Amino acid sequence: MATKPSSDLRLKLEEQLTCPVCLDHYTNPKILPCHHSFCQQCLERLPLDKKNETYYLSCPTCRHHTGLPEKGVGAFPVAFHLNDLKEMYNLTKKTANLSVPQEATCSDHGKLLELFCETCNTVICVTCQVRNHKHHEYDLITDCYTKHCQKLRECLSPVEGKKKALKKVLSALAEREGEIRERGEGVLKEIHEMVEEMIGVLRESERKLTKQAKRVTDDKLKVLSEQMKSAEMSLSVLEDVEDHVEQSLKTGSPQQVLRFKKQMMERMKEVTAGINVEELHPKEKGDFVLSKDIKSLDHIGDIVTYSSTALQLPHQVKEQTHLQQMNNILLQKQQAHQQPEKNYDGAYSYGKGM
Repeated sequence: MATKPSSDLRLKLEEQLTCPVCLDHYTNPKILPCHHSFCQQCLERLPLDKKNETYYLSCPTCRHHTGLPEKGVGAFPVAFHLNDLKEMYNLTKKTANLSVPQEATCSDHGKLLELFCETCNTVICVTCQVRNHKHHEYDLITDCYTKHCQKLRECLSPVEGKKKALKKVLSALAEREGEIRERGEGVLKEIHEMVEEMIGVLRESERKLTKQAKRVTDDKLKVLSEQMKSAEMSLSVLEDVEDHVEQSLKTGSPQQVLRFKKQMMERMKEVTAGINVEELHPKEKGDFVLSKDIKSLDHIGDIVTYSSTALQLPHQVKEQTHLQQMNNILLQKQQAHQQPEKNYDGAYSYGKGM
């Protein structure tokens, strides 16, 4: 065990005030005839030897046998010099505590952490040294502090190197973050422009299809309107003939009815023969529908990255650029809305000249 001589008063007092049995400060110290001192309680716990009706105790330090007084251990003389040293120690401790932070005190023994155990690499108090670090290499903190500070400073060199490297990395990351954000905003703008253009194409297709649907509707309604007029005129003629005959039968004399019978019958035959009811049935039907020929709009493009660490989208990466993909889709939409020529009842054609 390597120690260095020290004139530190408190350290010497600490050593002199430590009981060799309990390794703590003396409590009610008693001095034996061999001039060794111990706590009264420590002496009371020592085993006794009996010889010739007399009890003896053995000094824990020198093994000297001392007869036990009739009144017990308490009858041994009080070690007044130790009590005086204890008062002096408490006074120096109070003075030292004014400038010693709480963390400089041993949490186990409440004493000042004055030693550094080189073996365990930790700070200890005198009691710790006696109890748990007895055969370790230790030194006074005041003597070894500068040496250990130098070691810490030497260890800071690689830390500083790492700090500089990390600062460069952080700078590069911040720069790359700005690039990615700027590119992201650009891609969002491209997406918006592409969708707006597609919406424009869809709006134009909507306009053409709407115009076409209205034209088909109007033409069919026109045919039906002409049929309705013809049917209404025929019905009016039939009603006139019917009214004339009914009126003649109701108000005419037998002579008058019979006189005009032939004429009325010929008129009714002529009218009924001139009306073809079958031709007046609706020629047009509400059978026109929207012929959907739209390609899927669920997938109109991909966001492609060539970074080795970036996750690719589940869609297959295409060689075409976003602009080429957009143009192809728009072209497909335009072709899909060009309806082929269709005939309705052999009379009308739609889908051209829109």
